Amino acid sequence: MRIISSFAAGVALASLSRPTGRSHRAACYASIEDALHIKSKLHEGKVFSQRYKPYTLGQVIPITHDTALFRFLLEEDEEFNLKPCSTLQACYKYGVQPVDQCHRFYTPVTPNHTKGYFDIIVKRKQGGLMTDHLFGMHVGDKLLFRSVAFKVQYRPNKWKHVGMIAGGTGFTPMLQIIRHSLTETWDSGVVDKTKLSFLFCNRTERHILLKGYFDDLAKNYSERFRLFYAVDQAVDPVSWPHHVGHVTKELVRRTMPAPDEDKKIIMICGPDGLLSHIAGTPTGTMNTMSGGANVQPLAPDLNNLVSLGGILGALGYSNDDVYRF
Repeated sequence: MRIISSFAAGVALASLSRPTGRSHRAACYASIEDALHIKSKLHEGKVFSQRYKPYTLGQVIPITHDTALFRFLLEEDEEFNLKPCSTLQACYKYGVQPVDQCHRFYTPVTPNHTKGYFDIIVKRKQGGLMTDHLFGMHVGDKLLFRSVAFKVQYRPNKWKHVGMIAGGTGFTPMLQIIRHSLTETWDSGVVDKTKLSFLFCNRTERHILLKGYFDDLAKNYSERFRLFYAVDQAVDPVSWPHHVGHVTKELVRRTMPAPDEDKKIIMICGPDGLLSHIAGTPTGTMNTMSGGANVQPLAPDLNNLVSLGGILGALGYSNDDVYRF
């Protein structure tokens, strides 16, 4: 893997150097958080389709020892656009048979109307077919992507209250929804009044990606956006004011919309252990989704076909109240 530039402490970018010959395609920001503050008008994107198309890797930006931002290039005049609750599916072929393909879903962190590129954040999984391939790519290599829409669709005021629980890089679909709800102008002209509650779970406070960006949103949109953190261990327990330890029933009860609340939904995305603990998703189901080579294209919503369990089930939520990315 060829590294073009590096992250400073946390998620701040020391620099974002531009790919040779394509200086007009990559914007330079002091940090990734600066890039995320772009506001845009939401409309139907035309860059991606349901058919796979190759995109060129332009930059690899390390975040932690096992997590990196991968920047893929669009054409000069192309703008990135994805509706909320839609994602990209990556594919690489390592053989000639249909089963010799690896497919994985990645929700970009790029704001709509960004010209010339899109970014995905990936955590390397030991023995993972796609992550091993991604972290072995060089600038100039190509990877296939296509757009995929999840069964759940976010629209202004569809729900009164949206709760979100994410772990690690599972924050990306939540970021997409939060940004669309709070900062984007909808074509319909409707003012979105949806309340958002986000519980972001990580190993330590140093592993929280885009913390400064989320903190700014919570400050600037305090009437609609509530932000909560939980870490397994606090590096500095004295100065860390948020939850420490595993997610508990009490933490979920305090941070998420109540089971008897009208027009609400709770969305979850994260590692297998989180989905099992919070929603009772069976390990076998998650292994199929994350480890199978040719299953994801057939069942993007497989996680939601099993009965709800875990903490949410014990608290009285129903399958209709919860969506598992």
